Amino acid sequence: MLQTRAFLLFFTLVAAGLAGCAAPANEAVSPPTGDAMADTTPAAETDMVDTGASYSYVDDSWPNLNGTTLTILDHGAFAAFDDAAASFHALTGATVVHVEADDTGSALNRAAQEAGNPTFDVIYGIDNILWARANELDIFEPYTPVSKDRIAPDYLFFDHNDGAWPATPVDHGYIAINYDANHSALSEGIADLDALAEHADLFVTQDPRTSTPGLGFLLATIASQGEDGWQAYWQRLFDNGLLVTSGWTEAYENHFSAGYGADYGGLADKPIVTSYSESPAYEAFFGRPADQLAHVLLADQATFHQIQTMGIAKGTTNLAAAQAWIEFTLSDDFQALAAAGNAVYPVVAGVDVAATYGGHDPAPGSFVPADLSAATIGANLEAWVAAWVELCEANDCA
Repeated sequence: MLQTRAFLLFFTLVAAGLAGCAAPANEAVSPPTGDAMADTTPAAETDMVDTGASYSYVDDSWPNLNGTTLTILDHGAFAAFDDAAASFHALTGATVVHVEADDTGSALNRAAQEAGNPTFDVIYGIDNILWARANELDIFEPYTPVSKDRIAPDYLFFDHNDGAWPATPVDHGYIAINYDANHSALSEGIADLDALAEHADLFVTQDPRTSTPGLGFLLATIASQGEDGWQAYWQRLFDNGLLVTSGWTEAYENHFSAGYGADYGGLADKPIVTSYSESPAYEAFFGRPADQLAHVLLADQATFHQIQTMGIAKGTTNLAAAQAWIEFTLSDDFQALAAAGNAVYPVVAGVDVAATYGGHDPAPGSFVPADLSAATIGANLEAWVAAWVELCEANDCA
């Protein structure tokens, strides 16, 4: 799931060939035809999975990939993998395996080191936070999906009109403040980021150098407080007792009082945490009572909209299979599996996630996330993080 993984910040290592985040847009690549789609019948040795899903790839005909092994490099948060691999095998006959990195940074580091000669075919998890960095590192094979019109336009965060797509948006979520409304000091809720600063002694967030949620929260504060005000805002947080941890797991599972870690021996000493807007609903999915669910701070620009992609690794020797996998990730089947398994939202309109979130989640589109484009983030991220580190060190925060 999105909230279970961090990334290792790699700004200082880019020159040494560390990873980026997405892909360069080279010349257009046509949908698979000819040899790449030599046999467009479903795999002969297995039946197509009947899930009631809409596949819609070349009129529900898929390439015969019997004997092909497709390897996915992921960011360590692909809980839906087994079910997705089985469905893809049923459609095409291909065997799908995955290489699980420790986090997004580790995956990107490996992608950069193997650029042009990868031992994997597809990279999952590159997001809009690190997109600009990835465009500097020629690690993706551009491909525009045949099923591209299934993606809701809001999730196309990159320039997609000139040439082939560098990668394909596949899921999304919202980094957000969760708080325990059953805590005596928070019974009236938290109205905005100013109120959050007043309660910073109750708040645990993550180091933006080592945590995707921590970085998303930093970006939300920059968007909401402005270039001239975000550092002063963080100084207020530090002055009022903010706790910073290295990653989401320590913050949510050990310190947060309204998360599942509180039931399994965690300290549960902080009733406010940086996590995801869907985290309380996901806890409900696994049986946490409604009256114990955390609330989500949804003030304007208090959240960050994270969009993840699938991209084809440049130099793959399994291009047809990789292209078919991209198409599969835009099927209803995969989109529903990812929502339930990875705690993310679909990018395909009309996929019902009510069974996963049960109406406990704030509906995407009902609140205003941070207004920062991928290009703006890419141009400023290194300087922003460096400034945050200086503040952190001055306040002995981590």
